Amino acid sequence: MRPTIGFIGAGKVGTVLARLLSARGFAVAAVYSRNRTHAEVLGNSVEAMVAGSIADAASAVDLLFLTVSDDAISSVAEELAKLDLTGKAVVHTSGVHEASILRVPERFGAMVGSLHPIYPFADVGLSISGLPGAVFGLQTQSEVRRGWLEDIVAALDGQILQITDGNKALYHSALVFASNYGVTLYAIAQRLLMQIGADRDASAQAIDTLMSGMLQNLRKQGIPNALTGPLVRGDVVTIESHIQALRTTNPMLADLYIQLAMQTLLLVAARGIDTGLIETILRKKLDDADNHT
Repeated sequence: MRPTIGFIGAGKVGTVLARLLSARGFAVAAVYSRNRTHAEVLGNSVEAMVAGSIADAASAVDLLFLTVSDDAISSVAEELAKLDLTGKAVVHTSGVHEASILRVPERFGAMVGSLHPIYPFADVGLSISGLPGAVFGLQTQSEVRRGWLEDIVAALDGQILQITDGNKALYHSALVFASNYGVTLYAIAQRLLMQIGADRDASAQAIDTLMSGMLQNLRKQGIPNALTGPLVRGDVVTIESHIQALRTTNPMLADLYIQLAMQTLLLVAARGIDTGLIETILRKKLDDADNHT
């Protein structure tokens, strides 16, 4: 049978999960937040009790999601101490923390673990429409709780990525490269285009089209065949001109460009292309930059 579900934390992640699961037939029975107003808004939207404390929320449900900030997980877990949690599950949604951070509720009988939705929660409305079909990082030792969470992921049309113990930080760093630093690279590209006179809308449209095409190529051709650009073509003069222009404008960006190019050479080599000359030039550029600092 499906468990009754509660949420500690009524921010974006908790709100999206609670509303989606309620809409898909799960009983969301309790919501708690330090911000009473946020809890009431979420509780009303899913017809759940607004709990007066973490203990009250835990007592009312079978499966308790901790959808709080990473730094707050330990303190919330401590507040579950001395409750009888036998037969209950306590699950956090952090990408970086191991399931073992919940050792306190585990000592009091809870089945514990983590279920991390691999999705950028920038906006509640967009996330409600976009989260179904996502991949969820799962870490747990409990077969009972695994079944509950697999049912939840299936109800959200998602897939599971199993994370072994001790690997959450590396797992999360991979996602940060793809999502967070993808935004950073977009911002750098837009700033450089605006620096040469492009307006914000034109620069955004240019980069949107370029990145959409890149994602489409990745889906259809995969890595490394989706890679395009001067490294694949072996355009040494082009690469050197990029570095020189960036060195004049912003030396840190020039160094970043070189570091990214060095990582990209691994993909170029996988295409069967000789990277020796370009690698030599890039390493010399890095050495020259180090000698000037």
